[in-house]
Amino acid sequence: MLTDAGRTLGFRGGKAQRSWELIQALNARESTLNALYDFRPLISREGWLPPVIDEAQDVAHIQPDQIRTASRVWTILRPERFVSNPPGWRDWLLRGLSTTATPGTEGRVVPEDRAQRRLWENALRQGWQEGRDNADLTLEANQKRLTRDYRGMMLYALLWRQGMITRPDVTEQRQTVTGNGRKLITGDHVRRLKTHAEFTLQKSRWRPVVSTEGAPDEITR
Repeated sequence: MLTDAGRTLGFRGGKAQRSWELIQALNARESTLNALYDFRPLISREGWLPPVIDEAQDVAHIQPDQIRTASRVWTILRPERFVSNPPGWRDWLLRGLSTTATPGTEGRVVPEDRAQRRLWENALRQGWQEGRDNADLTLEANQKRLTRDYRGMMLYALLWRQGMITRPDVTEQRQTVTGNGRKLITGDHVRRLKTHAEFTLQKSRWRPVVSTEGAPDEITR
């Protein structure tokens, strides 16, 4: 119990310390990260953020009685969604990085003698390093997810220009006055995603694209 409590307490402290260091390093690169991951051009006029598309090449699926290969496979990992404000790299990179070590019951455990003190200190140091390592792994996973999502949204823009995927169908409803006897709403404006983006399976509707320059602006307008 003493060792577990020490490791847990050290883990929380180490992760909080390393998280603070990582956040400071990220903030120092704010201008660069803002330029690398600019989601503003990707948001449509209706206010939706594109779906995240994944692309795999040279895929093989092998079964005992069959082998199936494909040169490319596209998959919608996450559908489009409405956003009130453009997301930023912080929404991805800072996830799971907390600079505060939330206290728990392990803080109530107190070593009673010198031998227990050594066990406690060793466990604390071990947990501290494990917490720092976990913060590094968290940021690494966040970086991969951010890169995947941003590239996936850019890929959607390219596929749309090629006619290989559709735009979502957005419906709008405007009402001058809505509400009830206890609530009054004026200028009520509702947008809904009626249908989500889907891949176009009719190859005859695809069209070649020579250049990808300006793709986000075109898809979102």
